[in-house]
Amino acid sequence: MWRIFCAFVFISISGINAAEDVGIELPHVEFKPVRELSNDIPTCREGDLNINECIKQGLQQITPRMKYGISELNIPPLDPFEMGKSSYNYNAGVLQGRISMKKVVVRGLSDGIVDKVDFRLKNRRVRMEILSHVPQILVEGFYKADIKLNDLKLNPKGAFNITMTNVAMRARPMGELFDRDGHTYLRLTKLETEPKVEDLHFYANGLVPDPALNDVILDFINQYWRQLYQAMLPETLATWQPLILKSTNDFFDALPFDMLVTKN
Repeated sequence: MWRIFCAFVFISISGINAAEDVGIELPHVEFKPVRELSNDIPTCREGDLNINECIKQGLQQITPRMKYGISELNIPPLDPFEMGKSSYNYNAGVLQGRISMKKVVVRGLSDGIVDKVDFRLKNRRVRMEILSHVPQILVEGFYKADIKLNDLKLNPKGAFNITMTNVAMRARPMGELFDRDGHTYLRLTKLETEPKVEDLHFYANGLVPDPALNDVILDFINQYWRQLYQAMLPETLATWQPLILKSTNDFFDALPFDMLVTKN
């Protein structure tokens, strides 16, 4: 849930259509096995008729605490969230080249709000749908590119920032339970994510040497950001979702599922 949020933010700022040979450096997390939970970590009971509300309230209770991290759950400090480096090689018709980003910092994730949870468990198979949103997210960092647009060669570099308002996420994790060392664990087999952004404002310097022309390009991007975003997102999700799935499974491999959703 929490790493889905973080990965989605990076999806939003680095969506490149038809990207190939993508290099992504996610923040390192050492997933230490969890042996027990402290009393202040919310849990739910498997047979609770109101388990959806219980899980929702539990997620909402713990989200603000992730601002400073929760070491016993292998959750690093979330706000601000420092992303690693990333680079993309792409070849999309008239567009060829490479773009890299570094020192990317994300602010606002600890203000996330869980709107709805639908949890289903049958025959040791788990299906969930989680609706959530963040009122505002600020992303800033540095970029460098070496690209060719038709016959025009460009080498822009500089700083950028993006402000996103009402970032909504619909996540649909699916998985299966298995037993190990006297506990029940969850392994996700599929994870679908559907992000939406109500409003977005983009700024960058160094797109072109002429500051006036730089502003013209920014005005164009901010006017047509929805069309650009929708065109870029499918390809970028296809790149990121396997990484999100692996990271989430690493998280649950260290934390027994029956500690969070206790058996009757």
